[in-house]
This record gives sequence, C-alpha cells and structure tokens, in this order.
Amino acid sequence: MYHLIVGAIAVAIGVAVTVGGIWYGGPIYTTAKTRADLIAIEGQAQQIAAAMTFYEQDHVRLPLGEDATALDALQSAGYMTEVPPGSWSIKSTSTMWRPISQQSVESCAAMNKLAGFDVACPPCDSDAEKDYPVCQQAL
Repeated sequence: MYHLIVGAIAVAIGVAVTVGGIWYGGPIYTTAKTRADLIAIEGQAQQIAAAMTFYEQDHVRLPLGEDATALDALQSAGYMTEVPPGSWSIKSTSTMWRPISQQSVESCAAMNKLAGFDVACPPCDSDAEKDYPVCQQAL
C-alpha cells in the first residue's frame, strides 16, 4: 500500500511539473511554432525559385502561366517532385508569396515580425511588399 501511495504522489508531481512548464512556457512554444512555419515557407519559396531558375536556363523563358499553372508546369517538366502545400502566388523568381487563408492575421504578423519586417500583413499587391514572407489575401 505504501508503494501505491508513493507512486500516486510521484505521478501527481510529474503532472504538476508538466502543466507548470506548459503554463509558463506557452509563449515560447508558440514562438517556436511560428518560427518553424516561417522557415518552412521560406524553404518552399527557395525551392520554387530554384526550380524556376533551372526551367528558365533550359527553356530560355519562365514557365507559362502564374500561380498554380506555373507550379504544375514545373512539376510536370520534372523540376519539382511535388508542389509545396498552400496556395502560392508567383509572378517571377523574385516575386512570390503564400497568401494566408487558413491562418489568422495575428500569425501572419508574428511571422513577418520574426523575419524583421513590419508587424502588418500587407496584401502583397505591390513590389514593395514582395519580400514579406507571408501576406494576406485582398479582402
């Protein structure tokens, strides 16, 4: 009986420490997830830009079409094994972004802040906003 009581107390202390860590470490975990999402988006953009560059070197032009049409052309030509998830807007190798649709404007602002830009989420409809990692769709 003594071992059962000691075991129950150990489990209770373990749960309390875990809950305390989550309670006090919550913002750290949120920032880490936002940073991971940002890194994933930047990596996907680099993959698309590299595939477009190789396509342009081989065909002396960029793939015809914009957005999903260009991504499908890159995949069917063998320059990408799979299209990165999400809806990408592509105008050239240096102007591409992933508009937010399922994300909140707050998470968009947090990602842009981590990247060193204004906290705002621009609609990405001008050349000045092409470097923002995440933009919102025009409402």
